[in-house]
Amino acid sequence: MYKFWFIAIFALFSGKAFACSCAGYDIEESYNEYPSVFVGTVEKLETIKKREPGSWFSYYQLTQVTLKLDKVYKGSSDKKMVVTTRPGYGACGFPFKLNQQYAVFAYQDNRDLAVSSCSPTTHTEKRGEHQEEKRLTVLNFLALQNGT
Repeated sequence: MYKFWFIAIFALFSGKAFACSCAGYDIEESYNEYPSVFVGTVEKLETIKKREPGSWFSYYQLTQVTLKLDKVYKGSSDKKMVVTTRPGYGACGFPFKLNQQYAVFAYQDNRDLAVSSCSPTTHTEKRGEHQEEKRLTVLNFLALQNGT
């Protein structure tokens, strides 16, 4: 699990391009460690710029995702949630799509909630056989949890 956190933190703070490599995860352990777990539908996608830590002139881009919450398992029970992610799989970003529903596992990144492709975050509807096992594992696990 420590490998995941190292990769996720490196992905968020590194302004350099690199190939994303994710360690596996245990769904129950992930559920216990992530501060925010919910199912939500993407209402808005925006590209934002953040300043590199310790730099006045160097910026990196993030995708800011606004989701309408359909069910909350952990974290804020507001009607909407905003998370950030790196753009593209190569930077460990998660490829959210407008008007699509996701089961989201978000971690705290300074003041923001963030999502990585290395997390259990997944689409709630079947999208392809290569992601089907992950999707079913996450959704079956969440079905056993008490959410609001």
